[in-house]
Amino acid sequence: MSKSKQCGISGGWLLIMFVTAVGMLLGMLALWLSFISSAELDGRYRSTGQVQLSNGQVLDISHSLQVSNGRFYAMTRQGASILETSGVVDYGFLGNYRLRVEDGQVTGLASEIDDELVFNLLYGRHKGSTIRLTSLDGCLYALETRQVYCQVRNP
Repeated sequence: MSKSKQCGISGGWLLIMFVTAVGMLLGMLALWLSFISSAELDGRYRSTGQVQLSNGQVLDISHSLQVSNGRFYAMTRQGASILETSGVVDYGFLGNYRLRVEDGQVTGLASEIDDELVFNLLYGRHKGSTIRLTSLDGCLYALETRQVYCQVRNP
């Protein structure tokens, strides 16, 4: 094999390695720029509404969430039932966050509430439960519990 062919092969491999390294660096930069610290989530969030149960009864529902210094405190009221939870905000990536429940309790659990609503209340109170939040029209949507939290703006 001639010396010029050897240089061409080495140059080709060098070009491929260079392009791969630049691609990896650009990918890492994009990931770094899309990472959001939990401090950017700090604030109060709230939503209210109604839900119709399978028996036709309509319940008032309210959700409140406060995030401060990497911790969250939440309260959900569904009719007479109240869920209180607290825990840690793990991270924010591409507009998503993860809440890890450390403590939670349900009071006033009524027997007429549908199974899905009971599941949401009970899931959210267990230590170690993870609730993923994703951005939805300027609000946060809890995937596991199907709750919406919109930031409270102070005038």
